Amino acid sequence: MFCMKCGTKLPDHAKFCFNCGAKVPEGLGEEEAAPAAPEEPAMETPAPAPGEEPLPDIPGSHFTVLGKYPVDLPRATALYNQLWAPFNREGTRIAVLARHEIDRHLKEHAVENPVEFSAQVLKYCMTVCNPLFEQAVDLLIDHHIDYVTKQDLWDRLDDSIASTDLVKAMLEDRAAIEAYEKDLAVEKMADKASWRGGGFGITGAITGTIKASLMNTAQDALSSLGRSVTGQSYSDRLEDFIRERSAKRDYPAMAYDFINEVCLSDLFAEVDRLLVAECDLPRVSFETDRAASRCQNLLARLADGKIGKAEAMSGLCSCLEVTGDTLPVYQALLELEPSAASDVFGIAAAEGAELRLAQSVWARCVSARNIPADFRYPDWKPSFLRRRMYPVCGPAMLLALLIKLRDLPQIVCGKENPHVDIALAAGTYWIPAEARDVDFWGMDERVVLDLDHPEATAWDAQHVHFHLVKFTGAAAAWAQDTQGQSLRQGQAALLAGDNERALPAFRLAAEMGSAEGAWQAGRLQAAAGQKEDAQWSLVEAAVLGKREAGWALYQTLKANKNEQCAAYRRLAAEGGKELEAQGKYAEALDWYKKLAAEGEGAAYFHLGQMIEQGRGVKVNKAMAAACYDKAQSCGYEAAGPAIGALAFAAGQQWEAKAAAETGAQALADVQQAWQNYQRALEENHPGAAEKIRVLGILLGRAMEAQGEDEEAMDYYRAAMEAGSQKALLQAAGLCADAHRAAFDLAEACRLYRQAVKAAETAEAQTAIRTEWESRKARMPLENRIDGLVAALEDQMAKANFYYFGEKLSMPLETAMKAYGRRAGVNPGDVVLLCDSTHSLFWGQGEEGFLITGDGRFISSLGIRVSLDELGPVKYCDEELVEIATGTVLARFKGEQEEDQKFFRLLNDLVLLPQPGK
Repeated sequence: MFCMKCGTKLPDHAKFCFNCGAKVPEGLGEEEAAPAAPEEPAMETPAPAPGEEPLPDIPGSHFTVLGKYPVDLPRATALYNQLWAPFNREGTRIAVLARHEIDRHLKEHAVENPVEFSAQVLKYCMTVCNPLFEQAVDLLIDHHIDYVTKQDLWDRLDDSIASTDLVKAMLEDRAAIEAYEKDLAVEKMADKASWRGGGFGITGAITGTIKASLMNTAQDALSSLGRSVTGQSYSDRLEDFIRERSAKRDYPAMAYDFINEVCLSDLFAEVDRLLVAECDLPRVSFETDRAASRCQNLLARLADGKIGKAEAMSGLCSCLEVTGDTLPVYQALLELEPSAASDVFGIAAAEGAELRLAQSVWARCVSARNIPADFRYPDWKPSFLRRRMYPVCGPAMLLALLIKLRDLPQIVCGKENPHVDIALAAGTYWIPAEARDVDFWGMDERVVLDLDHPEATAWDAQHVHFHLVKFTGAAAAWAQDTQGQSLRQGQAALLAGDNERALPAFRLAAEMGSAEGAWQAGRLQAAAGQKEDAQWSLVEAAVLGKREAGWALYQTLKANKNEQCAAYRRLAAEGGKELEAQGKYAEALDWYKKLAAEGEGAAYFHLGQMIEQGRGVKVNKAMAAACYDKAQSCGYEAAGPAIGALAFAAGQQWEAKAAAETGAQALADVQQAWQNYQRALEENHPGAAEKIRVLGILLGRAMEAQGEDEEAMDYYRAAMEAGSQKALLQAAGLCADAHRAAFDLAEACRLYRQAVKAAETAEAQTAIRTEWESRKARMPLENRIDGLVAALEDQMAKANFYYFGEKLSMPLETAMKAYGRRAGVNPGDVVLLCDSTHSLFWGQGEEGFLITGDGRFISSLGIRVSLDELGPVKYCDEELVEIATGTVLARFKGEQEEDQKFFRLLNDLVLLPQPGK
């Protein structure tokens, strides 16, 4: 048996075609039909028997994401999607519109009676869903199930309706208010004619399609309350109680859920059940829970680096083949690969889920990423012209907006047939052929459009226009051909004096990226009195590189003292590159000088390029560098790399000159090279950092040899900042030399610590630590004590229990009485005192220890020892202990953070790992 419409071979007794969905005439194929088999549970379409031709694929069975990730749906799922798609698409649209309308109503009216309002919302939802029920009846009739009416379908959904939040809220509010009335002993009024609640004004349109028992429930709920709350029938307390209950109800959300759950999902489930039971429709089966878990695993493994993006994409696409909840998978695919937007939305459209996906994408872009508020428009977007634009970042957000404009224009724009302007951030976007009433504006030179069937689509007739964008794929060649043809047509019409024909031709050329087309269109629009359109065309021409357009706008805005004039001055300067491309160097030089006189950085930059490269003028590197510096001072950021390149080249020249010199002259040449490399490094020129590392050590050592320690440290620090480990060790060694002017024990310790952290191997770390301890051991103890005191003044100036410098006097007097004099200490020799009692007032210094300038350690416990004879110490259980021997040197009352800090400094700067006992 074959389909009369598409010719597809069908199984015997088929009631409709698997391929096109057409009805099969009754009686067709009955002659050769086999006896009916016993009824069995419906299942997936079985594989063809041997010798039979396989059934053809159903449209919507096979998809490909990004040309390499297949999505192959089972036949049952593809057929299910064909039937489900119109319900899904229209039901989603109705639900969103209902939520919007109820939300709008609540902004204008207060809910005085929640039971009445819930009933009216219920009536409203059931009314707006009538088209879905009519569609369901038509579908059943198309498949020979002609005994089911809309009322039957409503009856079958009775339990589903009763279980919705909307109906539950109505009944709960009714019970709660009645109970509260009884508590207040308020007499109820039963005058039904006096209701005056804030409904939608649509109840008169309700027809008999709503189940009587359900409407009686709503009617009873209303009657039990009597009149709406007016402030005259009820007490203030009851009014407050009712308003509080109303405020807690999210009526828009309940309406949205009611339509989605009952009038969409449950309704189609009932239709599908009837088709499976009475037709040859195969039953669809999903593995939604397993697919959701697999999706989560894929994303988690991708985040952990256990799989790559390609494996994750392939796995997500396979999840689409088995899940009944596709939205989370679509979202994951778009998050993982935004460039797959057109393919993902195409798969969603096959099941009517594109609007639901668009809502999700848009909500994420607007709410989570806050794109409309954070969108960065270019400086040239005219603030002096009015045109509302919808900002878009990324292909998914664009398709979401186009779908919302198609299905929900009254929500997006507040009107039924809007024409909108869309501002596009950098990226590649796919434009579907069905797009209508849209102007696409590129807000970045990297905006690229890929058009669906560019040549076969009547873009102008659909009121779709393009501004300041590039094209890719088949659209690129089409745009180039269209631009050339339109320019020729416009110029021919202009020569013939036919401005009416010339203007649309030039506008079309401008849409394809022609600066000349935009310029000519602007002139014609101005001549026709179309002032605002003319200014927009001039803006396009200026951005596309027409220098005259940029200059004209600059002059106009400058005269009006509009700060945006600077943007068009820059565009005018950039437009001079067209003259260079044409070999008109003298004109280009004059043009740049003209703009430079206006203070334009871009003009200085291009002038510098011409001078550096000898285009129309002799090569002069110094003059070119001066132009670049001027451009940078004017805020032209692109001058930085040019400055860096010139400085690096100059550094190489000085370095080469130094190689041919000796002595002081060679050193002076290297210093000149260094200065140029420093300038190049400031502009992040490649290779400059390596030059600074190498020459920094070279010049640092040269300054050391001359006794210029400060200059040497400057060179070392610069090399260190550029990442030189050698320079770090050189600087540390210089600071650790007690005989040099750069001697700074604390700084030396810090640098050695930094070198240890930067070392790449454990062996290197050990070697650096050994070098530090060796240098420390060669320092006189007095120098180490001086370094310790200096470090304390720098790092522990606000310590409460360590006294040095001017803070010594009062606690030292107490310490001398307690234990200092007995130990033979001269107060003038003491440079540091520790109060281990941690006393803030009385008793400061009675216990603890003293350190003298020559390195003696005197403890209140009776210990007297040279610090050169004391090994590293630790603070443990309120005691200061020598690690090697376990000797307790001091005891503390309580633990303070500054104690630990002091003993780290003592170990780092003074004590030796192998003291001489």
